Amino acid sequence: MLRIAIVIVAALMCPPPAWPAAERAPASAAIEVIAALAPAVEATAAATRPRHWPMKRACLYYALAGQALLARHGIATRLRLGRVVYRPGTAAAHPIAPHAWLESATHFIDYAALPRWGQVAIIPTPMTAAAVAVVAPGSTRVLAIPDAPDVRLWRDLSHHRRCFQGRWRAWQRDG
Repeated sequence: MLRIAIVIVAALMCPPPAWPAAERAPASAAIEVIAALAPAVEATAAATRPRHWPMKRACLYYALAGQALLARHGIATRLRLGRVVYRPGTAAAHPIAPHAWLESATHFIDYAALPRWGQVAIIPTPMTAAAVAVVAPGSTRVLAIPDAPDVRLWRDLSHHRRCFQGRWRAWQRDG
């Protein structure tokens, strides 16, 4: 079990040296796919999340659903856990913590924005920051700070990933 947790931590927290060319879709085509999958991601998150989790609190299941559906379309993503601030450094800053989101080779992707704002957040990587010190008010659209690896957190993530996969298979089989 500990070995699985270490592998998950390594796979999710350690960025690959470079994104393989086969996993890089043209940015405009990728954005279209990401946006077009929003209804399917929302339906999948609703069907696979624990029943007692309200949709506005199901960011992990949005991220898991988005990652699974994007992978089917050849778009590789990395699931991140941590805290996010939309419009950082401005009076309209909107912090969310804890939070789960996706990162592709070219974009920050947040399907959990759907129940909040009615659309998926797709933000080009140059318009994101991973530390407060590099936020440029007005041009940085999101501050996304990943959590440091934590065995308990990754054990919980592993548990929810298994639950998601089981519920998704059952939902696809029965639906």
